[in-house]
Amino acid sequence: MEDFDINTVARRSVQGVFALVSRTFLIQILSIVASFILTLYLDPASFGIFFVVSSIVIFLNYFQDIGLAAALIQKKEEVSKEELRATFTLQQLLVLALIIPTLLFSKQIADFYSLSHDGYILFLALIGSFFLSSLRTIPTVIMERRLDFNKLVIPQIVENIFYNASLIIFAVSGFGITTFTIAVISRSITGLILTYIIQPWPIGISLNFGAIKKLISFGIPFQANNILALIKDDLLIVYIGKILPFAQVGY
Repeated sequence: MEDFDINTVARRSVQGVFALVSRTFLIQILSIVASFILTLYLDPASFGIFFVVSSIVIFLNYFQDIGLAAALIQKKEEVSKEELRATFTLQQLLVLALIIPTLLFSKQIADFYSLSHDGYILFLALIGSFFLSSLRTIPTVIMERRLDFNKLVIPQIVENIFYNASLIIFAVSGFGITTFTIAVISRSITGLILTYIIQPWPIGISLNFGAIKKLISFGIPFQANNILALIKDDLLIVYIGKILPFAQVGY
């Protein structure tokens, strides 16, 4: 990791804890307020559709970087530009390998779950959000390695303000399930732009995967540990979204 003295690590750790706790507190308050207002203007079926299509996309998220981000963060030595670019390239190849088949069979997936047109558009918006979030991985890793949590929480807070504000405004305006679509797009674009403003990096493509061979050997077992959470949480919703009406899923 970067060469910090013990005092710097201690100071940044304390600042990081404060920043992360403050972020969590603020986001929870925003979410509670937005959720309360949404229950007044959206029907349970709209919530059910959002939960189901979100879980489908979250399922893809488990396979987008095979644990490379975690491996980069925990790497003791300085991370080279070549490693960053090779990781970025491999991640984007994995993301495209997930997105392209999903888009090709998106109509079949929508029919399988009996999604409405608005639900289908929400599904596409979440796939787009999945791609945009993958572009944020490297600058996020850089900030975490440097213990720059004060910077890291800024995009997270701002994107959640945009997200929850969009939910409230468009739900009250009667947009129905499209409320989630607009909010998801707003959050993704805002978070991506702010992340790159706060933490730019020499973005580039590298096919030198030998540079990250050790990272891959660490990342795959690390990511495998998350499979249990995937089965327990998101795959369960993907399953019950087929066998139960969306209104019951929403409840």
